[in-house]
Amino acid sequence: MKTLPIVLLAAAVGVAAVAGAAVEVPKKTEVIDGRKTTIALAVAHQLVGLIPNETVKELLNVILDVFAKEDFDYWSEVKDEVEALVGDYINLHNMHQVEIYQEDLERLMKRYNEAPVESDTYPDKNAQAAALSASVISHRYLTEAADQNESMILHFQDIASIHVLVLKDAAETYSQPSLPPSRWWVDLDEELSHNLKYGRSLKEDLRKWRLNQLTCETDLAGFSCTMWEWLGVTCYDYVTAKDLVTGEESTCKELRGRHDCDSHCSNFATLKETSVDQWEQTKVTSVLESWEELKKVASANAVQASRFYDPVRSR
Repeated sequence: MKTLPIVLLAAAVGVAAVAGAAVEVPKKTEVIDGRKTTIALAVAHQLVGLIPNETVKELLNVILDVFAKEDFDYWSEVKDEVEALVGDYINLHNMHQVEIYQEDLERLMKRYNEAPVESDTYPDKNAQAAALSASVISHRYLTEAADQNESMILHFQDIASIHVLVLKDAAETYSQPSLPPSRWWVDLDEELSHNLKYGRSLKEDLRKWRLNQLTCETDLAGFSCTMWEWLGVTCYDYVTAKDLVTGEESTCKELRGRHDCDSHCSNFATLKETSVDQWEQTKVTSVLESWEELKKVASANAVQASRFYDPVRSR
């Protein structure tokens, strides 16, 4: 069998080398700060074209360095970014549990990074990828929480992206042109299917929830004012748009019976809608798009995949 997607990726790398283009090293290009660049975004920036082993190893080291950095709390930065959008509507319990799980995740990432491709005496990358994958799946409930799950969207993407990164690396590492692709492509394809289905739904739910936090109230001039209009007293109606998350209010004042403020609330909602869309476009959409592109490669290889994760050793 011929694994066309792998050949295409290799060819693309070859063209870059001929043209003199150097493969970017993650440590030089990614500054993961939890705000402008999350772990998921850092992975997304390089996911589809990553060369296995050294580049992946370096990117995993960048992520590990972020976790180990003194006087810097990555998850606190992520939490602040979420709070900027949803306010107090956050699942603090699960966010704290993710911070606790980080220690296990770090250990699994280090073991995968340091493991040899083949070994008869030490757990190889094949075994370490399986351990990390099983752990992430078993802890999925932390980021796919039943309560206030919209607030966990960045946590979900970060851990899912680390998982996808390792699965892709294992799939490419254990696939050889002369043999059917590694079974890891099937695992990667299945996880991407899950991530995309859940991620798209979560993105839409977050948008709906956030826009539902906008209210519009109309306060018509009362009888205590209108009863004196015949004397020339001027009465006003008030239309107030509110954002229940931020507490922001915007009030429009119009002469009683006029329609100057008819579009006030819709204009307020449009501004908020644009803000939500920009937040999701910046932090969520590009991650989903990178998974969609990788899904095409994973699916093509999964169809042809061996029933073995390491087809070479199975011979």
